[in-house]
Amino acid sequence: MRFDNLIIRLSAVLGPQWLQAYALIDLQAGVDVDEFRFELPRRLKYHHETEKYVGGVPGDLFVGFFCQGQTELFEEVGRIKAMKEVREVKDWAIANFPVSQPELTKLDWQIAKCLRGGAQKTAQAIADELHADAGSVAQHLDSLKKLPLAFSIEPPNEKAWSFAEIHIDFQGTSFGERVEDLRKIGKPFGATGSRRQGAIMVEPKSVEEFTQMIMATARIPGVRVADFAFCEDMIWSQPWLDAFIDERIAEMA
Repeated sequence: MRFDNLIIRLSAVLGPQWLQAYALIDLQAGVDVDEFRFELPRRLKYHHETEKYVGGVPGDLFVGFFCQGQTELFEEVGRIKAMKEVREVKDWAIANFPVSQPELTKLDWQIAKCLRGGAQKTAQAIADELHADAGSVAQHLDSLKKLPLAFSIEPPNEKAWSFAEIHIDFQGTSFGERVEDLRKIGKPFGATGSRRQGAIMVEPKSVEEFTQMIMATARIPGVRVADFAFCEDMIWSQPWLDAFIDERIAEMA
């Protein structure tokens, strides 16, 4: 797993006008999957993650990205389709993550940028960098850590995969009707779905725990477990984020 030290979910901190979306893609024959996925973050406007799976996923890569509104969403999907390495965008969806709209201050954004260089920095170290009061930084840091930001991303177990997905079909119900039940399955950190199909992302620490999650999912009325997959490797990368944070800080100057 490869990641920047701080990942920010724009959809969580800037409100519902920001969407987090995923595209399932197949690549052209002869394209090196690993070479392409390392290059991809620099070719999308707001790349978030690229996931390579083993198991029941009918495509080469999942690509996650942010976009501001549906027009930009369609533009970004079109950009992926137009890449010469891409044979097909097999599907795409908007992820259903918890949405809040906290009022981030200039100091919050400055702290976030400091954490890009090391997610485990102490409040004192950040205060020294910003020439700010350590007590104030500590208070803001505590508030930031309560938001759905990924300050440190590590595999939850000793396996070669970092998290798992449970893929589901809906029969006589829908994702919207069952989302509260799905949120109780292993405290998923993400879910996406429509009227007919969906997926939840979970972090089991053992095969036994994952089996229990699958069985609990299957017991939800109207929900059928269709398949599952393990994320073999993931690239969390937001090469655009430093400039984005600088823009937010400048707006508050």
